[in-house]
Amino acid sequence: MSGDTNLVLPDFSDATIVSLLESISLEPPKSIKSMKVTAAFHAIYVLTYHSDIEYILRVAGNHVPSIKTENEAAILMWLKGNTKVPVPDVIAFDSTANNKLGQEYIILSRCPGVAISDIYDSLTAHQLDHIVLQLIDILSELHQHSFSQIGGLKFSPESEKRKEIIPGPVLDEHFWFIDDIQKYFPSETFDSVNYHGPFDTYTEYATSAIKSYLHVTELHSSLKDHLTPFLPRISVFLDLLPEHASDLNKTEIRLAHTDLHFANILYIPENGKISAIIDWEFAGTVPFPQWDPVRAFLWNARPGQDSFEEKYRLRGRFFELCQEMDARFIADAEFTSTYQEAMHLVRNSLRGITTSIPRNLHSDAVQKWTKDLEKGLTVFGV
Repeated sequence: MSGDTNLVLPDFSDATIVSLLESISLEPPKSIKSMKVTAAFHAIYVLTYHSDIEYILRVAGNHVPSIKTENEAAILMWLKGNTKVPVPDVIAFDSTANNKLGQEYIILSRCPGVAISDIYDSLTAHQLDHIVLQLIDILSELHQHSFSQIGGLKFSPESEKRKEIIPGPVLDEHFWFIDDIQKYFPSETFDSVNYHGPFDTYTEYATSAIKSYLHVTELHSSLKDHLTPFLPRISVFLDLLPEHASDLNKTEIRLAHTDLHFANILYIPENGKISAIIDWEFAGTVPFPQWDPVRAFLWNARPGQDSFEEKYRLRGRFFELCQEMDARFIADAEFTSTYQEAMHLVRNSLRGITTSIPRNLHSDAVQKWTKDLEKGLTVFGV
């Protein structure tokens, strides 16, 4: 993730927001309230029309040009049209800065409920089981829908009124964002230091990602010094992937939220129901072993070792309940071969190393990733 995701956005006046709403044929709300939150990528405003009608206006920072806003809008609309997964309605969005705000934005219906992370300590074991069972149902429903490509979603340029949703580029929270590119690689662009897609196969996806990491390596002296002993071996590894493609590409491609912690799950304590899954901006269609890439699932969004241990305790309960419910999707989350797991290990290790060393971060983790890189390459005999 970008080293400085909290870029300062302008404090938009009520008049400016009303001007935007009128320009897209929405009535002015009765009140506009800025939410003072630590959202990494947005400024957020609550637009109140009536006691039971509120919208959320999220104004995007200049981190990822265009594709992040469109990806979230397309995914939410796809979910509304194809599943019963509870998500906000998309009222309007603009993935350009050609509007009254001069920034990308999305307007969503405000869903009832509170973030589970805010009330986690008050929940009983029975309530947590009921929440986990609902999540199993949601994940099972998502798993019923297959996709042909790895990436995100977007609207077809030829589609009238954005009705046709098609495969789009990958969104990854570990991408180099605009602010960090300007800081570390000022001669580069968002497109030149990140990989894109969509990709037809797992090997194409992994190869493109690894090549983007190698490109960044060439741009940074400390990174190049660290990885130089591995570069010839990585080159041979990439040459070997097509030979193992039939084995490596054995995976289901499914839509995944990829950051499904409890701050992104809204809940109504009075009836015990999950009311919405929010923040789909980095969601995408993924090789299913990567449905939870940063192990955020069931985290209560609090720092510290106790929170870490509680997450894994609850994940253990999740797997128990999956077995009881015969939730077969969980079997597809496993790597299908030693080679496939090793390919992931090489890609993930290089991702960690190349996003950390330039920022002088995570030195202990870099040592672990370096050992993992060695391990993954060794599986391929290089």
